[in-house]
Parts: sequence; structure tokens; C-alpha cells
Amino acid sequence: MKFPLLLRLAVLACVLSPVAVSANPLLARSLDAMSRADTAVVGGIQLLSPRLLADFYTQRGNVLVWTDAQQLRELLEIVDGSAAEGLSPADFHAAALRARSSAGAPRGLSAAERLTADLQLSDALLRYVHHTRFGKLDPKAVDPKWNDRAPVPAAALLADMHGALDAPDLSDFLVSRLAPPFWYQDLKAALANLTDMEHLKGLPPLPSGPNLAKGSRGARVALVRERLQLLGHHDDSALPADLELFDDALAEAVMAFQRRVGLSPDGVVGPRTLAVINDPVDEAKIEKVRINLERMRWLYDDLPSDYVFVDVANYLAHLVRNGEIAWSTRVIVGTEKDQTPMFRDSMEHLVFNPTWSVPISIQKKMGNVSAKYTLVDRRTGRKTNGGNASNYKRYRVVQKPGPGNALGQVKFMFPNRHAVYLHDTPSRGLFGRSQRALSHGCVRVQNPLKLAELLLGESGWSPSRIGSAVKRARTRYVHLDEHLPVLLYYLTARANAQGGVYFRKDIYGRDPALREAFAGEVRRARIAFDEASPIPAGEAVSDPAPGLDSGDPEMLDRGSDPSPAPAPSGEGVRLTQTEEREG
Repeated sequence: MKFPLLLRLAVLACVLSPVAVSANPLLARSLDAMSRADTAVVGGIQLLSPRLLADFYTQRGNVLVWTDAQQLRELLEIVDGSAAEGLSPADFHAAALRARSSAGAPRGLSAAERLTADLQLSDALLRYVHHTRFGKLDPKAVDPKWNDRAPVPAAALLADMHGALDAPDLSDFLVSRLAPPFWYQDLKAALANLTDMEHLKGLPPLPSGPNLAKGSRGARVALVRERLQLLGHHDDSALPADLELFDDALAEAVMAFQRRVGLSPDGVVGPRTLAVINDPVDEAKIEKVRINLERMRWLYDDLPSDYVFVDVANYLAHLVRNGEIAWSTRVIVGTEKDQTPMFRDSMEHLVFNPTWSVPISIQKKMGNVSAKYTLVDRRTGRKTNGGNASNYKRYRVVQKPGPGNALGQVKFMFPNRHAVYLHDTPSRGLFGRSQRALSHGCVRVQNPLKLAELLLGESGWSPSRIGSAVKRARTRYVHLDEHLPVLLYYLTARANAQGGVYFRKDIYGRDPALREAFAGEVRRARIAFDEASPIPAGEAVSDPAPGLDSGDPEMLDRGSDPSPAPAPSGEGVRLTQTEEREG
């Protein structure tokens, strides 16, 4: 809906009291207009969600809310500290807010300035709770084909905003309201390690020469020791008598530094290690960590302590119990053409001895098939074993259960629009490869029966019972007692508990688009309101992929979602402080 109305704060100035303690009808009408506008700009700042802010003010009685100077200081403090999360204070209007606060609390400003400041502060708070809980970016806006996530619930954002303003300490509430998983905390610590060395820029480089290792001796060893002290990796209170000897303590310090910066920890100062010592601040690596923290935020909200974590770019899957990795296995993921998407869902059931419905794109090329396949007449439903499968308009082809089935002996189902799941495979030798982007999108598991045992162990399914079910060669569905979250994450940087960071190859080439979007300004968010469509005005909705029966997404035609249509150029609500003559 378009609103050509130009709202002027000067009009409100004459009716707003110095301290807003009761509902103001003009403020209410302004917020009503904002709630129905495509966009709203306040003092040159575009609001993330005019409608949500209108709801926020309505729930607080349509009064100005930033009347406490201490709360303003606490908000600015936490905004300034957002860099620790890989975000930027500029994402939350830090410069504008600091300028607004320079003369004191909002009540010390003029009426027009107070209204502008109040809306900007509330938008900064909204952006902070949104970006830290759900990520700065909408993953579907970054890549609608390979990223997926439901719209952000308005109720969660409003609860965080109200909680912050009602808490005794706003900053304490905003920090403590989240309990990020260990892998986010580890990468956040790695970011701190990388950025902590920024003050060492400009130091003279250490001279090159032969590799230095335990037992080496000379002036270069003493220089390495001194530089590692500056980098925080050598205890200067326990210096040896011979500073030019490469001893055990220095070897440990070198390995600690190598782990911290993502190098192989061999304790040898060779060309690569020396290059990083001479230039310890790698902006490209810092930026890579920041965009991967952003990816993590997309799916981690309200995550329980038990879940399956598929680390796509590292070709591993982890079963997490009580917030720790309990078991891991190798996996095979999609090729660059048929990528494994990034999303979160819930595992509902397992299927032992699954069938495989052959997709039409494969069926067209099959010709005559053996009795291992069943041809189902699409018109009559009649089934025959084997025959000419090329007539895809007449027949549907289903591969029977068995060791040679494309899905192996078990599949793990978490229904989703991508028709992607975890499953066994008869192609066991492929797990020996280091690069395992080989599937058509699904995740093939190296030890699927062990995973089934771990998931069903508390439901009375012993290894022998699972083995018996598989040997019967009959399809059997087993539902989990409780649905288990499954996270398919595409991460090109991870860290360990010691702060050592590990960088992976960007096998799908997704980093550049994310890096560009992350550096830009976010003008709107995809938010779900209880009573209306969650899609903002002007945003196109892509239909989900159609259901594909029990077909194997390993071989499915994976059509891309249509690109979102451009937003209309409809005029939004603009709040300014410019004087304008009425009439």
C-alpha cells in the first residue's frame, strides 16, 4: 500500500509534552500510517520494520519510551560492543545515536528532536535484537535457491524489546537473553583472537631465512621469541637463559600461534608461519569469520541441547547430545551443480529398507530394467516387475529395497521443500576421498546404522533389532519418540574450543555474495506477524518445491526458485524535521 503523506515532526512538536507520560493521539496516528507503509524514514534513517515498531509503541501505550538517560547509555554501550559478534556498530545507527545523546537524555532535546531520537533508538534496539538472534540478513534474500528459513516471528522480537526496556539493566538483559551453541561461541572467540592483534600493525618484519625448529639457534630465534611475546603466545616471566635457543617452550608457543591463526601446528617457523607473524592481521580471514558467524545466527535460535549438525563444507555430520558432540561420521554432500541447501528442520522418522522412486529425468534414459525395479502404470496402478521404463508418461519406476538400492539400508527423514534428507548408500568407497561433494543434493552417511542405533537406542531398538529389521529386506517406518532438529550448515570457517580457527574451501562459491550483502545496509526484514502475511509489501513469494512422493532427491531435477520480483517504487512514510508551511 502506498502512502504519499509526508509526516513532519514539526507538526508534532507543538503538542508533545516535555515528558511523554500518556498516549498522544498524533503519535498514534503517525504510527498507524507507518504500520501500513512500505517504508518509513526518520531523520534520514530507514526503519527496519515500521509495522513492528508501530506495534511496539502501541503495546507500550503510544508514548515515547527513551526517557531514561541510563538506558540510552546502556544501548549505546552494547551497540559499540557489537563488533565482538562480528557485526558493526554502524548496523545500529551508532553515529546518529551518539550525536543524539551528546546533549544528554532524550528529554533534554526539543520536542521534534525527541520524537526523532525515540524512533531511531527504538529502531536501533529492534535491529540489535533481530541481528543477534536471527542474523543481520535474511538468508533467503542472500540466496533464495540454496538458503531457507521461515520468516522471523514478530512476537520474539517484541518480547526482546519489551524485556530490554523493562529490565533493571538493559545491556545485561540483551546479553543474557541468548545462549548461543558452543560452535558459535568458539568462532566468536576466534574472531576476538584475530582482531586482538590489530594493534601490532606496522611492526618491522622479521628477517627471512632457513626454517626454525626445536634445537635451532641464532639471533632470528630471539626475534621470533620476542614477537610471540607481543602476540601473547610466550610467557615473558619464564624466559630461558639462552634467548637464542629454540627450546620446548618456544616450540609450544609457535604451535599455539599456528593453531590460533589456522595453520598446521607443527612448531616449525617456515615461510608461511613467518609471513603470518610478520602480518598477523589478515583482514580477509577476519571478514570470513564474520560472515560465518552471520550464517550461524540464521539457524541457531532456540536450539535445544540435542540435534544433528551437518557441516556441509567439511563433509562431516555430528550428533550433539547435551550441547556437546557425542558422535561424528563422514558424509557426502551435493556437487557444485546440485548443492546441498542450508536450512534447519526436524527429523521425524527413519525408514529401514527404503524404496526409491526414480525421477523422470533418470527414467527417460533407462530403457529396459530388471526385476529389481517395479513399473507402476500411472493410469491403472498395475505393477509389473521389470520391462521398458522409458515411457515415463505411462509408467512410474520404483527401485525395490535391498543392498543395491540407491538409498541403501536406511534413510533419515525431516520433510522439507528441498526433498533433502540423510541416507545410506551402496557406494561405500567414495567416503575415502578427501573432497566429497559428489551427491545430487542429499547427504549420504558413512555409518548410517550406527546413527540409527544412537537415535533409537532409548526407544528399545538395540543393534541386533536394527540388524534384524534390515535383513528382512522389507520397508519399515520407525518414528522418533521426539523430533530431533537437523541443521544443514554451510560454513567456510569453524573454530575449536581453544580459539584456533579453521578455514575451508568455499566449494559452492557462496562467500562472495554473502560478503557483499553483509557489508551493505539492511533496509527491511522478513517478519511474520500473527494475523497477516509475513511477506513485506513488494516482496515476491516463491512457491515451495512440489512434493515428490518418496523420490530420491539424489537424482531429482532441482529447479531453482524464481527470482524475487523487484519491490514496487511506492512512496513510503518519511518522517523529517524539516519545517513546512501548511495550506
